[in-house]
Amino acid sequence: MAHVGDTLDLKTAAGNPFQMTLTQVTTDAHATSGSAGKNKRFIAVMFQVTDTASQAIAGDSNADANLLAADGQAYLPDHTQLRECGSTTTQYHVAPGKTSHSCVAFRVRTSVKITQVQFFPAAGSASDYGQWLVP
Repeated sequence: MAHVGDTLDLKTAAGNPFQMTLTQVTTDAHATSGSAGKNKRFIAVMFQVTDTASQAIAGDSNADANLLAADGQAYLPDHTQLRECGSTTTQYHVAPGKTSHSCVAFRVRTSVKITQVQFFPAAGSASDYGQWLVP
């Protein structure tokens, strides 16, 4: 299985190839306003998307990414702006041969141990998916 920093070759629902790299996981991220709440924390997940197809691709990582905990529970994105994401959004629009970034926020209990980041292109309707182990 891949690790943080590894690049995976994936396909969109239409079969167009692209590369997805999990570039960073910040396990104690900060909201631009407010807090995660009592006994909770934010996690920022940063992806790099490279279009290796002959036509543009677009997506929204909020629909495609999730976290997997040591107990097997999956966590879906939390629509919170995080400082660690800067101006990077969850949406990406990439021209052929170009690269973009996407940052996804998650909110989990402080006691949760995250073990994997998963990415399911086209909200899971594509034929493949990516998985990265989180140290």
